[in-house]
Amino acid sequence: METEFDEQKAQNSFDSKALLFRALNYWYLFVIVLGIAFVVTYFYNKRIERIYRMESLISIKEEQNPFFSSSMNLTFNWGGASDKVETVKTTLKSRTHNENVVRVLQTYIHYKEQGVYRLEDIHTNAPFIASLDESVPQLLNTPIKIVFRDRDNYTASIDFTDEERFSGINYKLNKVSKITPKGETYSGDFVMNAEANTDYFKFALTPRRNTEIEIGKPYYIYLTSLNSEIANYQGIAISLKVQGASMLELSLTGPNRAILADYLNLTTEILKGKQLEEKNQFATNTLNFIDKMIQGVEDSLRKDEQKLKKYKQDNKVFDPSLKGEDVFARMNQYSIEKNKYKLELQYYKLLEDYLTNSTDFRSLPAPASSGIEDENIVTNVSKIVSLSIQRAKLGETVKNDIFFKEIDKDIEATKRVLLENVKTARSSTAIDISNVDNRMARANAEFRKLPEEEQQLFNIERSYKISEASYTMFLEKKNEAGIVKAANVSDVKVIDSAKDLGQKAILPNTRKNYSIALFIGLLLPLGFVFLVTILDNNINTPEDIKKLSNIPILGIVSRSRSASNLAVFESPKSSVAESFRGIRSSLQYMYRNLENDNTKTVLITSSVSGEGKTFCSINVASVFSLTGKKTILVGLDLRKPKIFGDFGINNDIGVVNYLIGQKEMDEVIQSTKYENLDVITSGPIPPNPSELLISQKLEEFIADLKQRYDYVILDTPPLGLVSDALDLITHADATIYMVRQDYSKKAMLNIINDKYKKGEVKNISFVFNDYRQKAKYGYGYGYGYGYGYGYGNYGNGYHENERRSLLSRLKKPFKRK
Repeated sequence: METEFDEQKAQNSFDSKALLFRALNYWYLFVIVLGIAFVVTYFYNKRIERIYRMESLISIKEEQNPFFSSSMNLTFNWGGASDKVETVKTTLKSRTHNENVVRVLQTYIHYKEQGVYRLEDIHTNAPFIASLDESVPQLLNTPIKIVFRDRDNYTASIDFTDEERFSGINYKLNKVSKITPKGETYSGDFVMNAEANTDYFKFALTPRRNTEIEIGKPYYIYLTSLNSEIANYQGIAISLKVQGASMLELSLTGPNRAILADYLNLTTEILKGKQLEEKNQFATNTLNFIDKMIQGVEDSLRKDEQKLKKYKQDNKVFDPSLKGEDVFARMNQYSIEKNKYKLELQYYKLLEDYLTNSTDFRSLPAPASSGIEDENIVTNVSKIVSLSIQRAKLGETVKNDIFFKEIDKDIEATKRVLLENVKTARSSTAIDISNVDNRMARANAEFRKLPEEEQQLFNIERSYKISEASYTMFLEKKNEAGIVKAANVSDVKVIDSAKDLGQKAILPNTRKNYSIALFIGLLLPLGFVFLVTILDNNINTPEDIKKLSNIPILGIVSRSRSASNLAVFESPKSSVAESFRGIRSSLQYMYRNLENDNTKTVLITSSVSGEGKTFCSINVASVFSLTGKKTILVGLDLRKPKIFGDFGINNDIGVVNYLIGQKEMDEVIQSTKYENLDVITSGPIPPNPSELLISQKLEEFIADLKQRYDYVILDTPPLGLVSDALDLITHADATIYMVRQDYSKKAMLNIINDKYKKGEVKNISFVFNDYRQKAKYGYGYGYGYGYGYGYGNYGNGYHENERRSLLSRLKKPFKRK
């Protein structure tokens, strides 16, 4: 079980070294694939549109109004800086905001010229400006070619053959409609500064300053949809420059640096303006409220002034008495105080009605506009106005009700607190009015003791003074509110604006692309080599044999350069001859261990044909004969006799004749021109080769040979095709099992391994034939090694009437037997 486990583990192991050397053997494949990868990458980098990245940097900071005071509390920022940062990020990505920017910049109008590979966007480098009539449909996503015949005249043309369906857009309504061309092309002549009105477009071209029109050069106007432009710029990247800080980095990517820079700068300016407008909304509401109050007071003041002037003229009363002046001064002061409290009550009533009947509190005027300085009311009015502004802004950017729940909860809580504040303030103001009324009653008692004419004068003057005081107060509040509004600055500040400084393109990333090409150029051929290695079922190295079997390796025979199988005789100094001398030495060592001094019998077989069995048999017999030992080579491959051709003898008489009793031993033995080497060929092909090889006559045949010769070399049939060799192994002292490099299959060793494990064969060893030390294997053994001849295209010729494939027949002339 241990042996089986080791062999299974060996068969499943992966030889990374073999993979490396095989990859080196396919070096040309790496060169080709890498070359193709780099060439493709080069043209890809050349042809792909350049994409640039532009950036700007802004800060979001609470800018406190320098004129802020408790009596001028006209602004309130709810949520702090972090809330502002998130609000700004949401606004910059909102459709409403980006639509405003797109419409101002008209980014949907693209000016292009023909580049090397495509139409290139030239933006402000175009020598003209197209003023669209946005109330009519304009042709979408189809280039309108503009060619100037001179500075004042141009030709506009459209090619309709590239697309099947066309549409137009009404930019004012943002509505897309179908356009049906009246032909495959359109062309018309038009004049600069005049409207060009066609079925496909309606615009006027005007020259752009500081640019020069090239006569005859084609320019292009390409219109895109409003929605696509908005969606594109909604993808603006926003990130915190420093974590925890209120600095945002805005970035856009696209094919034209100038457009990106213009868009980033304009989106920031529109954001600043919108933010300042919202910040000033409280002050604006207050100014509107004050203006209405001033208008009412002005009318009363004018009437009181005219009435006072007329009374003095009619009654010729100009200077009241000293006592009357004192009483008048006190009554006038009490009246002004009472009027102030009435204005407060009027504001409380207005505020209460607003809170009760409205859901949008952005238009609430500031309490200071009515002289109210109650800290609770001032704070909570500012808070509820700010929350309402924040909710309205959120409504422009998101549509999900989930986002409104929290802010609606805050607004409702603030409203309840504010109503309680108003109720308390109204009660307090009512008490103040009652106190003033008591003081006025005592002053009235003294006032009634004055002369009637003086009383009437004082009443008229008192009414005038009250109106004048109210008018003065409202003017002061208006000035205060105006100062606060004028001093307000946006919380958004531009630190670095976007500038087109010729920045390098971020795409294509040539270094990254070449790195990918290098990776693919190495991975594909390496994957191919790996696949070939995994799927390779051939035995390629001696290490493969060691992994597949416990049977030892007797020797390694390299590829022969000899023209025949007689390599030892024809090239005695070659590496092949030295390989067989090494095999001879190993066999002699094996025989010494067997302590057998009698004739030595060597059986040579293989799994299938073509593995060099005959080649090895001839040369093993040759090296033994060179030692002066009488050696005979016996061809027991009765189905496919081969050995006679190499020695120049015939196959008319052989082993078969002896086994069937036609000839005697001396008659079948044929001498060769080489000393000490005789040959017995197979003879005629018999109808029953297997039966002959297991007959008693064969045992007598081998026994007789052992008496006559020192070494008997048996060339037998392949073990993987027929069972003859298994029957003959019992007659051999040693068995050589041939394995041919890049030819023998790994699975073919299972048969002999099984026999070896069961003890059915002994003294067996492998000879690794046709060995070439190549880079794809990386192993080296013994001498230089070359080719072992073998059976060549032996095929499945042991089976009757078997038809060889065309491929096998074509290969036959190139194989050795």
